[in-house]
Order: sequence, then C-alpha cells, then structure tokens
Amino acid sequence: MAQPKPFTVDISRAKIDEIRRRVAAFPWSTFRVPNEGAGEDGWAYGPPPAYMQDISQHWLHNYDWQARQARMNLLPQFMVTIDSFDIHYAHLRGSGSGRLPILLLHGWPYSFHSFHDVALRLAFPERFGGEAEDGVDVIVPSMPGYDFSPAAKGVTGPRAVAELYNKLVTSALGYPKYVAHGGDWGSYVSELLAFHYPGQCAAIHLTMSSVRHYGAEVRTGEVPADATEEERAFAKDEYRRWQPESAYSKLQVTKPVKLGYAMADSPIGVAAWIIEAFHAWSDLSDGRRFEDVFSIDVLLDEVMLYLVTDAFHSSTWIYIGEGREGSNVLPAGKRIEVPTAILALPDPVFPMMPRGMAEKSRRLVRYTKASRGGHYPFHETRDELVVDLRAFMGELERGEYQR
Repeated sequence: MAQPKPFTVDISRAKIDEIRRRVAAFPWSTFRVPNEGAGEDGWAYGPPPAYMQDISQHWLHNYDWQARQARMNLLPQFMVTIDSFDIHYAHLRGSGSGRLPILLLHGWPYSFHSFHDVALRLAFPERFGGEAEDGVDVIVPSMPGYDFSPAAKGVTGPRAVAELYNKLVTSALGYPKYVAHGGDWGSYVSELLAFHYPGQCAAIHLTMSSVRHYGAEVRTGEVPADATEEERAFAKDEYRRWQPESAYSKLQVTKPVKLGYAMADSPIGVAAWIIEAFHAWSDLSDGRRFEDVFSIDVLLDEVMLYLVTDAFHSSTWIYIGEGREGSNVLPAGKRIEVPTAILALPDPVFPMMPRGMAEKSRRLVRYTKASRGGHYPFHETRDELVVDLRAFMGELERGEYQR
C-alpha cells in the first residue's frame, strides 16, 4: 500500500470564476414557480426563488472562497491509494495519548468539511475549555465519489466503502482498533464496519439507524407478523415521514445520469437540490428559522465542495451501489456485537428507531434522546453531539462495556 501524501485544498481561480459566471448567468427573469400550495414558508415545491436569489447575490458579492478554503486547510489532510481508490481524508492527532481514534463518516448531501468543528473539539478539547488528556485522534475521510476522493470507474456501495475505510485506519494509518461515528450514509457504513470488522471497529456511535433485524421497508411501511406494537408504530411513522421526501432518492437510485446531465452546468441547480435537503431534513420546530440554523456561508461551503470537485454526479452512485450489494437486513440470528451508542435526534424525515427495536439488531449500550436537532447535528447541535461522543468514548476507555 502506498504511503499517504499531504494534501491541500487548492482550487484554481479559473474554476471559481467559471462557477461564478454560471451563477450570474442563471435566467431568473424567465424562472416561474407555482405559488398556490407552496406552503406557509414557500418551500413545499422546493426552495423559493426569492431565497435562492438571496443565495445567488451572496455567492456573487460576499462569499469568499479563498477564506473558506483556508479554513478547510486548518485540518491536516492527506491522500492515499487503497485498492485503486484515491482516498482523501483529514487526520488530526489529538492532544491525549493512548486512546482509541475516532472515524467521523459523512453522508449525502454533505462532506468531510461538515465535521470541521466537531473534529477540532474532539482532538483538542483544551482549546474549547476542556482537558487536553481527553483529546483523541480523529480521521475524517471523503467518501469515494465525494469531494476530493475521485469516483472509481465502477459503482461503489456502502459495503465496499466500509472495507476501504477499515483498510485506511488499520493498514494505511496503523491503528489496530478504532471507533466509528456517522449519520446518513456514514451511519450505514459505521454499522457495516461494526458487523464485518468487529476485531478492528471497537464501537460505533450513530445519529441515524440503517441496519435492522427484519425486512420492513420505508417504501411500504410493512412489518412482519411478529413485530411488536412499538415496531408497527415506528414503521408507520417512518413511512409517513419518508414518502413525501423520497423523490430525490428515487431519482438518484434509478436515473442518476439523467440528473447528472441536468446539474452539470448549473451551480444554482446544484445549490437548490442540496439546500432543499438541508431545509427539509433540519429540525425547524419551535419557531426556528432555517436562516438562523444555517448561515449562507455554511450552506455554500457544502455546495461548493460538490462543484469545485465536479462530484455532484458521482456522489449519487452509492445509491446504485447499495441496491447491488443487497438488503440492510442482518442475517437471521445475527446482530452487531460491538458496543453501540445512539444519539436519537428529532430528525423530521429519518426518525431514529426506538430503543427496544435498536437493541434487537445491536449491542446497544447507550441511547440518548436529544431535545432538538435534525439530520445535521454537526451544524444544528454541535456541542450536544461532541458531549455525547466524548462521554461514550470515555465509557469505552474506562472499560465499562467489556464482556
């Protein structure tokens, strides 16, 4: 295996100027949307034009890519080739010693950069009022086909990604054991790491659940005859939440190339597709406004990482890969046996399964119900996420979950 090489985010001025040119060229004067039925906030059919025009103006006149790029480069980054995949990752060597490292795994539609603040707080707690001895090593990879990890020629599913990440941590970086954390695709990959590599993946921490012990699908809301009433209620609620929001997934899993053509020359199109998912999947209860939860710069960072790397199209391939690899249902009589912690957030679209259901598929040792926060806790409830992660890792270090 090749040795990791230092990496710096360095996007050419020409690339940024071309993106800005296309943003400026969007035909707002001819763009029409239906107002009737758009909902009280105007988002029912997608991002309102007035909001996207504000995004466009900020993008053109206030958003400073050079400054945002410099911030990204505050995290030490590297590239390494594993099984013909070029994997990009950030690697922070924390201020503590002798502790398990943690792998922070992103999903769609976000990035390695989403974990920027979380990674710094876990690695260097003394910078944020904590104790240096609590610092841990942190690894934050870019998923194949996302950001600076180029897409392979073929489709890569979450099972293959888990194999790559296990090799990244154990072979390329030399850690015998590690903890994995994730939401969205990052949760599924974390669960696959725990199931297939329990000798190396010592524990997992999740903000979304993917693996389960029966074949109920959010597409149908059906459950087996022996399901508990709690499981039936969850399946019904999961189905209710998912169906109105599933159009993006159906397109990305069935016609990703068609979508890729539509987005290839439209930064505004990419921004609308991604920002709509941020809006729909965030916890905006109790009167919280979207613009209060996410600054425009934060949203544009996420969008730009898809644009500057031309990764929007390839980021959808994992949806095909999951279907080719098979079901997320564990084999009969099997479960995840490594200690598992869940931070159950009030995600409006991807609800966390109840504790009793999660325990059937996992060795669940910690289940924390959060009062707020949706699909993006690293932005929405960063401090609560860090506290829960650090508490779980402290329990692991003290040997509280040894058999």
